[in-house]
Amino acid sequence: MSKIYDALQHLEAQRKAMDTGPHPEPSFNPLDLQERPASPAPTPVGAAPRVSAQPLLEQAAAVTRFDAELHRRMGEAGLDGVQGLFALADQLQRALAVVSTPELDTAETDLERVANQVRSMQDSVRQLKAVKTDLEGLTGLGKI
Repeated sequence: MSKIYDALQHLEAQRKAMDTGPHPEPSFNPLDLQERPASPAPTPVGAAPRVSAQPLLEQAAAVTRFDAELHRRMGEAGLDGVQGLFALADQLQRALAVVSTPELDTAETDLERVANQVRSMQDSVRQLKAVKTDLEGLTGLGKI
């Protein structure tokens, strides 16, 4: 637990330094897990094994790195991170709300009716073409 407490103290000191003035370069960041080798302390015989905070800190660091990378990628796509994505989803929802489902159903029905009429006209044109071809064949026989 003292490692977590030390890390939190260090973060608090950095936050205060950032709030009050120039930003000194930290010489050691306790949350940067790359700088600290994981060396488990030997467990005395008969004692319960100590639970290490190292895996938790590693997971927290991985989540933080993932969040930063996700924010960067979304920025490349023109979004302001996850909040920008949610804002875009809200905007899309508001835009879709102006068209009701019954209106869409009516439009779909109208389009289906028009499509059926076009298919019927297409069938009529095919029949007319077949009749014309047949008649041209008959008149061609009479000329021979």
